[in-house]
Amino acid sequence: MIRDLHEFLSWLEKRKRLLRVKSPVSPELEITAFTDLANRHSRYASKSLLFDAVKGYDIPVATNLFGHAETLHELFKGSDFDALLAGAISGKFDIRLLGAAKMLLDSKPKVRGRRHDYVRLSSLDELPIPKVWPGDAGRYITFPLVVSRSPQGSQINVGVYRLQVYDSNTTGMHWQSQKGGAIHADEALEKGTMLNVSAAIGSDPYNMLSGIMPLPPNLNEFSFSGILRGGRSLLMENGKYPPVPANSEFILNGYVDPNEKRVEGPFGDHTGYYSLPESYHVFHIDEIYMRPGAVYASSVVGKPWHEDAVIGMFILDYLKPFIKSLNSSIRDIYLPPEGLFNSLCLVSIKKRFPGEAKKAMFSVLGLGQLSFTKIVMVFDDDIDLKDTGQVLWALSTRVEPEHDIEVIRHATSDSLDHMSAITSYGSKLLIDATKKRRDEGFPREWPDTITMPKAVMDKVNKLWVRMKH
Repeated sequence: MIRDLHEFLSWLEKRKRLLRVKSPVSPELEITAFTDLANRHSRYASKSLLFDAVKGYDIPVATNLFGHAETLHELFKGSDFDALLAGAISGKFDIRLLGAAKMLLDSKPKVRGRRHDYVRLSSLDELPIPKVWPGDAGRYITFPLVVSRSPQGSQINVGVYRLQVYDSNTTGMHWQSQKGGAIHADEALEKGTMLNVSAAIGSDPYNMLSGIMPLPPNLNEFSFSGILRGGRSLLMENGKYPPVPANSEFILNGYVDPNEKRVEGPFGDHTGYYSLPESYHVFHIDEIYMRPGAVYASSVVGKPWHEDAVIGMFILDYLKPFIKSLNSSIRDIYLPPEGLFNSLCLVSIKKRFPGEAKKAMFSVLGLGQLSFTKIVMVFDDDIDLKDTGQVLWALSTRVEPEHDIEVIRHATSDSLDHMSAITSYGSKLLIDATKKRRDEGFPREWPDTITMPKAVMDKVNKLWVRMKH
């Protein structure tokens, strides 16, 4: 079990996935440049970075913690949460599910008082917060676990929302309107109260990943991290503030006034563009704590490829069984990193009845964060969605624009999509790239695809191997 960020860094180093940068590096742009270079050098297998000598600070900075795909698979290995959720959705249970259900019941976090070894800081200026890209509005805290509690009950939400540093004790709070934290702010507005908020920077990898995962609304993120870890999460009480992981490197305690908003941005985002300045809530920080020997955890996003692409691909693979169990038509689903995981979705189906392609596309647009997808394309199950050549071939030979392309106007969209004329309100493009049937109104006979008999190919492949030797 990896107990904190320090053990996680040691774990990475033993696997030769950590690169220590001992030369002095500026937190302004240079940390990003190093991280960007590491990701472009090796997609899906890039090294995590630990900057030991950040100019002007005695605190090291860690970036790209999840840049290597094997890291994610090893951390999640052995978890039965997939069986639990798939069984709950499909109604089919097996032996693994019984163990997973017990894990869920036993995963309620433990809460204790605040540790006494934390040092109180006076200002955000004491933290090595990077300026990520040259056009950013300022320095950004990019990997905080922001914790809020519903004013209408005890439900906790944990989310990773970027925090633009306005001054020594004030930041922006970039939670989009559909996120749990923003919903809690709306509830506080209805009650006429302030919303107390905590933010933890740096924790064990299970807590950090759980803050990113799109979980069911009633599943506490710290309970989920307990399932992944194989042991309950240990949290610290923060007085009037929501609890944070007991292994946090830094803790920020403060409040959000639900009536107060301020312009946030621009910020170099995962789209490859600077997100446009918009009004968001403001985080007023009352207390800042640091554990002895703390390491500051940061993340870099931008034009693909960065660790968010690796995390996004892993989350998709992890959730794919659940998506398929909700719609039996779907055989595979792929969100290309170049499509930014919320702009382009490719789906394959085994077509059995007329209109099944549209059914699959509409079902995708009804699933959580997939509802923000801008372009959905559906293919037959003989197309490998990760093979760009096959995808382009199917688009060229199975699409008749007049009948197979539809535009949905006035739909919810990602707030980071600068193409929408109105923030978070745009349109969708649906493309049916499946072979058409007569009962779908296609009057002609569909031609056969050119293929070679398997027996012939097996024989020739054997001869080919011998010739190569």
